This record gives sequence, C-alpha cells and structure tokens, in this order.
Amino acid sequence: MSEIVIELGTWQYNAGIAGLCNILEKNGIEINIHEDKLIFNSEEELKKALENFEEKYFNYLIEKYEKTLSWYKIVSYKEELQDIKNNFEILDEKKFQELDKYIKEILKYYIKSASYKAAYELIDGNIDPLQLEKELKPVSIKKNEKISDKKEDILKMIDKALVLIEYCEKGKEYLAGKNVIYTLIKNAWNGVCFLNPQTKEKNFYKDFKNYFVDTALSYLDEDKSKYKYECFVCDNKIKNFDNDFSFLNETGFDTARKPSHAWNFLNNTGMCPLCRLIYSCIPAGFSYVYGNGIFINSNQSLTELLRVNRLVYEKIYNHNTKNEGNSSLTYRALAEALKDEKEENLKYELADIQMVRYENEKYYFNILSKNIIKIIKNSKNDLDFLTKAWYREINTDFRIYEEVMKRLLNNENLFTLIYKLLFYKVSREKDCHFTANHVMNILNINYRILEGVGLMENKEKFNREAKAAGFYLREKYINKKAEHKIPGLCYRILNGIKTNNRKMVMDTIFNMYLYVESPVSNVIAKMLDDDKSLEQFGYGFTAGFLSGKQNENSKADGGEE
Repeated sequence: MSEIVIELGTWQYNAGIAGLCNILEKNGIEINIHEDKLIFNSEEELKKALENFEEKYFNYLIEKYEKTLSWYKIVSYKEELQDIKNNFEILDEKKFQELDKYIKEILKYYIKSASYKAAYELIDGNIDPLQLEKELKPVSIKKNEKISDKKEDILKMIDKALVLIEYCEKGKEYLAGKNVIYTLIKNAWNGVCFLNPQTKEKNFYKDFKNYFVDTALSYLDEDKSKYKYECFVCDNKIKNFDNDFSFLNETGFDTARKPSHAWNFLNNTGMCPLCRLIYSCIPAGFSYVYGNGIFINSNQSLTELLRVNRLVYEKIYNHNTKNEGNSSLTYRALAEALKDEKEENLKYELADIQMVRYENEKYYFNILSKNIIKIIKNSKNDLDFLTKAWYREINTDFRIYEEVMKRLLNNENLFTLIYKLLFYKVSREKDCHFTANHVMNILNINYRILEGVGLMENKEKFNREAKAAGFYLREKYINKKAEHKIPGLCYRILNGIKTNNRKMVMDTIFNMYLYVESPVSNVIAKMLDDDKSLEQFGYGFTAGFLSGKQNENSKADGGEE
C-alpha cells in the first residue's frame, strides 16, 4: 500500500495537475496537498478517486463552461418560447425577429451539425432530431401581413422547437460533451482517444475510460520490477516508450514519423499511463474563453497554483463581456487577479511568475516579473479606462487595452504604441475610436514602467502638466483662429520625438509660443532632461495640444462612436 506522490514539474504538467485537482474537488473528493505535491496515501486511495473518472472529467468541464456552449444556446431559449406559446400577444416585431434568428441560426444550425449528429445514437429517445429539424420551417411574414395572421404557423413551429429542446436537455451529457471536446479539450491535446479519427468507440465517455483511466489503473497494479525504462516526467519505471508526448498540442512529436527529433534517432521520451492521464486534464487546469486560454504557472506551491488560476477564471466569467474583444478577456482577467485587493497577502516576491497564453492555436509565454506585477496592480484605473478604446489598421480592429497588456507582459515600454496612436489621431482620425485622455492613461502606465527600471523618478506630476500646457496652448491657437495649423504642428513634433531630434521639437514648440505671444510653460524645460523625458512629456504635450477638451467626458471614455 505505497504512497502515490505527484510533484509539480513543467508548466504543462502543472496545468494537468491543477486540472486533476479541480475535477476531484468539484466531485467532492478531498485532496491532500503538501507544498508542491499532490499526495495519495495509498494506491487504493488513488483508485477510489479515479472511479467513474470519465464522468467526473466531462461533468466538470460541462458545468464549468456551460453558458459558453452551443448546447446552452439551444436550451436557454426554452422559457422564452413557452412565454410566447402561453401569451401570444407578447410577440411583437422585435421578439419575432429574435425568434426567427434563434430558429435559423441556432436551433436548426446546431441540430444538423456534424458533432451533434455523431451523438444522437448515444441518446435514448423516440424522436428523430434530424427529421424534426427538416420539418421545422421558419415562418416568414410578408409586408401586407401581421404577426397575428401567422399565429397558427408560429405556434406549430414553437411546438416543434420545444420538442427539440427537450431532446437536447435529455441528451445533455453527450451533446454538451461534444461541445467541450471541440471547444476546450481539443485546445490541449489531439489525435488520440475520441479525437482520433480512426477510433472505433462511438461513446466518448467509454473511449476516455478505456484509453486514459483504465490504463492508468492497470499500471498501478503492474509488477514494475523488471521494467528497464523510466517515465520522462515522474521517473517511475515503464515497460516501453509507447506513450509519448505526440498527443499534446504544440509540444510532442510523432516518434515513428519524425525520429530525427530525438537524439541519435532513438526516442527516449516516454511517459507512464498515470502521467498521461494527468496530461489529459490540462483543459480543466486552463481558463478558456472564446477559444483563448490562460494559465498562471505560479509554482511556488500547489495551493498557490490552484488559487491564482481559480481567481483568474472567476475574473473572466464575472466580467461583462459586452463590447470587449474576445482575446482581451484573458488579459483583463489576469490584470484583475493581480490587482485584486484580496491579493495583498500573496507572496509574489518569492519568485517571478510564468504566464502561458493559448491564442490562435499556439502557446505564448511571458514571465511576470515583480516589477511588471507591481505596475499592473498600480495601474488599475488607467487600465480600466482603456477597456473600450480601439483603433482600426488595415481593416483590422485593435483593442488598446490588449495592445498595452501585450507590451507590459513582454517587458516593453509603450512609446511605439503612444506614437502610433497620436500619429493616427493626426492623420486618420476616422479610424481612431479613442481620445487624448486614453493616450494620457497609457503615458501614466509608461511612466510607471520607466520609474520601475530607474529611468525616471519623482516626475509623475509633469505628465499632467505637459498635457495641460499643450491644451492651453491649443486654446490660444483657437482664439487666434489658427486651429487649422494644429495637425501640421503635431505631425512635426511627433516626427522630432520619433527621430530623437530635440532641436526640431524645441524649435517647433518655441515658435508655437511665439506665434500666440505667450510665455513658454515651465514644463517644456523638463523635456530636455534626457531622451526618455523628451518622449514621455513630449507625447503628453502633443496629446494635450491635439485634444479638444481638457477633461473629456464619459461619452468618449470608451472610445465608441
């Protein structure tokens, strides 16, 4: 009755351990965590935890991501249909359009999708959903007709729709299960088990049990004394290298077809069945939204790893996603988690934190240094202000919040982004859905970056003063009816800052003050301190000079038209 110890390792393995812990705890199984280890007191204890694990696995993912699944889109409209059926008078033009859209774009679309078709034979029922879908005809209303004229046809359509919804409710474990396979699980691993196109087992619950769970349980019972190889992950004895890493996305390779990837063309990177089962739990360790994922490899301890990733998940799904870019949610969840007041007691100073992002079917890695974590936490208000601001470039929309976070996570300053935004504001304002105040928020964040690396100290007030100087100079130009000169002057200043041409910048600014017969602001001298001051305060001055308002109101806060 030997003890089973599962220790933290690589980021991918850690994500699998986190997923395993999440699944077990969600199903009421108490787990024993000691620092960086998950401990089972005996093989029997582990076997008990893995009973019906295939059901625990899918139930966890379905419940966790229920409201993001197409299955939910189908069944969540049931109450609305029943309300219309019971009180037809509530069906006005707007509700009818919503009903029509639901029937065409959701119900009929998903019912005849390939993944759903494959699940129907697993569901007990006395109806043929595909035949019923064919009979479900959307009702059209001609110009000279009223909704009430089509009452009978609409009610018949609703009755058929309700039958299909009830069928989907009954088949939740299989239909929603198919959803999580292709929207979540496939992000982490592929090509084996139910994701193997050649699999013979149609029931994916049984397939998972046979491929992952049963082999792990059998391995526990095997006599390993004569095994001469070792698991590449946990160092336990294994019989051969048949279980390789090839099923893990963007990680493993096909050892049979690509032997050149291994030293001397001989593969020695096999894993034991138990580790393979743990890797299969990666989807339960990551937090996914709209196909993008995030995992914080805070591996100081397993407790900390679980806590911070659960917090990130909460932040993602507690957010109002309206008007936000899909991929922005993962960045925002991270920022929210790091700046949360509850986080003050976290011992982030112990080590830097690795962040893993899954975007566009690839993994991206960042190291969250202590300084960057501090900047993100201290930039709460500035970051929040940027959430709805965006710009268009080459027919593509870019969320400014996301662009700022990308640079922060890559330990980059924000000068190139600031220049681009101001340049676009001058040259192509129609593509700019942000204000000068948004630029100032970015400059505030950038100041904290510079301050954190010792390039700028005790000068934060000059950000505001530089913008104010630009704004009041703009007012003088407007009073002199010379507003048409502003874009050209901004363009000249931006070029001077970009090329580090102090003479061009200062000559331009001094001539601007001479033109309106005004004394030069004291803050202008601060631009001469060093190169970073020229950029930081020069861009702030330009933002103020370009802005039409000193304090732009909430209508423009979001940058939406």
